[in-house]
Amino acid sequence: MPQKLKKHWPRIALLLAVVGPGLITAVADNDAGGVATYTVAASLFGMASQYFIIPTTLLLAVTQEIGARLAIVTGKGLGGLIRERFGVKIAALVFLLYLIVNEGVVLQNISGLKAALQLFNAPWQWGLIITCIILTIAIIKLNFRRLQRVFLIMILFYLAYVVSAFLSHPDWSEALQESFIFPRKINIWNINYWFTLIAVLGTTITAWGQFFVSSFIVDKGIHSNQLGGERVEIFGGAVITNFISWMIALSVTYTLFAHSIKVTDGFAAALAIKPFVGEFAGTLFAAGLFGASLLGLTIVPLATAYVFTELFGYERTLNASFKKGRPFYIFFILQLLVGLFAALIPSVNLFRVTLYADYLNGAMLPLIFYFLITFSEDKSIMGEKHVVKGWMSWVLRFSAVVIMAAVAVTFFGKLLGWGA
Repeated sequence: MPQKLKKHWPRIALLLAVVGPGLITAVADNDAGGVATYTVAASLFGMASQYFIIPTTLLLAVTQEIGARLAIVTGKGLGGLIRERFGVKIAALVFLLYLIVNEGVVLQNISGLKAALQLFNAPWQWGLIITCIILTIAIIKLNFRRLQRVFLIMILFYLAYVVSAFLSHPDWSEALQESFIFPRKINIWNINYWFTLIAVLGTTITAWGQFFVSSFIVDKGIHSNQLGGERVEIFGGAVITNFISWMIALSVTYTLFAHSIKVTDGFAAALAIKPFVGEFAGTLFAAGLFGASLLGLTIVPLATAYVFTELFGYERTLNASFKKGRPFYIFFILQLLVGLFAALIPSVNLFRVTLYADYLNGAMLPLIFYFLITFSEDKSIMGEKHVVKGWMSWVLRFSAVVIMAAVAVTFFGKLLGWGA
């Protein structure tokens, strides 16, 4: 082993030991619904749809780090802490809202899978059924470590969007100007623009992601001496996931937005892109959609199953047998079945409501932030050493206020028809 590698090997080994929860949760935020939202947003507003990418990346990293810290220090998921500190009634109410939002995300992902199969001219009805059966068997039969490897491999599908972005021949200086400095190609006072930015935020920083990262860390068994390594993974995951979203926006902006073509879903985008960048790029876009759908269709129902079992005290680990973890696995299966039955209706395309579904996700974030702030700043929970304070606390508080204000303005703006 080279001397330099030998010197840094303990740190590398520590990082490798914790890799999984932060990276998987962050990248899975770019599920089929996320791909659809970034696509629709970019077709409407170009690279300006990514104008908040830097603060969004920071906020994603902060929220995931706090969720991870809570789980590592307490050994409990966020759902379990809500039940313990606020009682069963409040926890059940939060879970009901969480379930509604999450099932909407499940429906988005199974619609994404349906669209991907149609793009490849595959028999989508049988494809959906067989995929759901395979996912169910994998979740029940594979243990935590093997499933985590499968999730990490699924992330490789997102490389398709990077290649697709380069094939769109973007104007790099303009893209940087529009997304990092100030948008010049759109009317920033359009209420629909701000509505779309909240939807982009809601698909990047998801309610389910805040619950999943803590539950997954508890299941993995990460300890407090590994917190530093987990923090590195989480911040790296936040950068990677928003790099992918930027690449998706890039490929759409310099094909569809450049030609004033507006789309309502990923399926239409993949078809519309082909005349401008060729069959290969369109196929890559479809492959990315397929991978994103698979990852989301696995992770999101798992996130809901984790919270359900945390609230009601059932076994909640991927290492449990079906007999021992029956409520956990059954709740996962039920969510897939609801999505499957809806998607098997030929006329159903849940992608068309993707901006509204992710807007609702964004609107729910201040409530999640409230719980994160309450728990992470409580010394009786976190102890003196791990309590959250300083800039992270202020970022979370400031973001909650800004999001609530933006949600209120855009809600009434849409209601009153501003910018229509």
